[in-house]
Amino acid sequence: MLGAAVAAPLAAQQAVPDVGENPVAVPPPHSMRAPGQIASFTGPGYVNNYNRLGNNGPMDDTTAKIVKFLHEYDESKITPSAELWFNRTMIDSMAALIAGFELEEPRIAAKIAADYYPAGKEKATILGYGVVTNPEVAAIANSILIRCTDFNDNVAAGNHVSTLIPAALSMGEALHCTGREVMAAIIAGYELSDTVVGNDAVCSAAMAGMLMKLDEDRMANAISLALIPHIELNKGQGAMSMWKNVRESEPVKCGVWGAILARQGLTGNPQPFEGRGAYYSYQRRADVPPLTLPKRPDAMVIEWNHWFKRRPAEAGSQGILVMMPEVRAWVKPEEIAAIHFDMGDWEEIGDNPKWDPRNRQTADHSLPYIIARALLDGDIYLDSYSEEKFMDPKARELMNKTTLAQVLGWSGNGQGRLTITKTSGETKYFDTFNGIRALTMKEYVPMTDEEVKAKFDRVCAFQKVTNAQRDQAYKVWSNLGQLKDFADAMKVMAKFGQPKPL
Repeated sequence: MLGAAVAAPLAAQQAVPDVGENPVAVPPPHSMRAPGQIASFTGPGYVNNYNRLGNNGPMDDTTAKIVKFLHEYDESKITPSAELWFNRTMIDSMAALIAGFELEEPRIAAKIAADYYPAGKEKATILGYGVVTNPEVAAIANSILIRCTDFNDNVAAGNHVSTLIPAALSMGEALHCTGREVMAAIIAGYELSDTVVGNDAVCSAAMAGMLMKLDEDRMANAISLALIPHIELNKGQGAMSMWKNVRESEPVKCGVWGAILARQGLTGNPQPFEGRGAYYSYQRRADVPPLTLPKRPDAMVIEWNHWFKRRPAEAGSQGILVMMPEVRAWVKPEEIAAIHFDMGDWEEIGDNPKWDPRNRQTADHSLPYIIARALLDGDIYLDSYSEEKFMDPKARELMNKTTLAQVLGWSGNGQGRLTITKTSGETKYFDTFNGIRALTMKEYVPMTDEEVKAKFDRVCAFQKVTNAQRDQAYKVWSNLGQLKDFADAMKVMAKFGQPKPL
């Protein structure tokens, strides 16, 4: 089904489809086939009067709805509640970004930017390293920083939506937008992320396009240019690679790049969602799923963003980590004969290679290792995934006593029952969800401003950010709506910590 084409502004167009048969009733008499033998027939009658850039065809309905939402949502629509949750999200995301500093993936991104992508007319900064480059390159590097320690949010459909934020950071800095303009773009990106079109590249193109103030036609092209070449596959299972921490960031770069191309006049597939061979057909959908923007009339998606992580570990481990002080009060590691964990979604964190993690990327997704390390140390933090620790014989001994089982009907982050048997034969279980206690629900209670700040402060101390810079960063990044030039926020954290030379 095709939506109204864009003719600046969106307006009703002639009801002639852009694909399929033209309005010709019967085949001509000289046709070699009888009418009953013809599967389809085309002929004159189609008129392209959609008045789009490059004489492009009309938008499909999904694109038209997205474009309409993006052009109607701006800083004037930001409610006090949305601003509150935006501020919390930004501090939590900055904590995750700082946490990722100096790991292999962001260092690779920063070095490539420094070596190959000197800044052009529009400049954006890779935070921490102070590398000034093009907006799309800064976007992927900063996105990797946010994502690579698995310490950022899990708001929309389990996605790490804050990975998208650097699309707005880079264009907001490059274009010297106001803080409230950047805020509106990020809130809109979060809204798209929790819909049937929550593709990372599309959301990033929307953020960048809003800050570029693309007209409706170019915004539609930006969305198409982001989506069509960039259908995302998963990070895989088993032994994890660095791509686990980059796969959500690469589409962020592509979204910004799509918006840049569209601004210059490049046109994209006019029906990227509903056309033949497009997004919904790729998903093998015979229908066009309903799309409502905003998703709810009473609150924006960012206001549901209650799932900030208290520990840098895969989401499925969060519930049992909450209970670890209670577990360790009952049993010492040397007293353990067997460990068993019943859970819902298991393959990502409990398949065979997770019993032999040989890199950080696999270790922070290995439930056997995370449980073992937490039993030994009492907690999981940024230093829990060094080679020394994941190869530790004491951890391996506990991992070799561990079994996992999937429970049909269980799903969701952190749902599980940990059962420990002592060498004495005594057994006790600890429910994190759907058991005698629902302790996982604690993880869904929103972190307070004080808890988010404590997370930020601890990360800064770990990465040797000075107290003065930490306090200045918190002051600015928890109140971005006051900035007249968003580049001022990026300057505060352009360099921090003690990085090795790239």
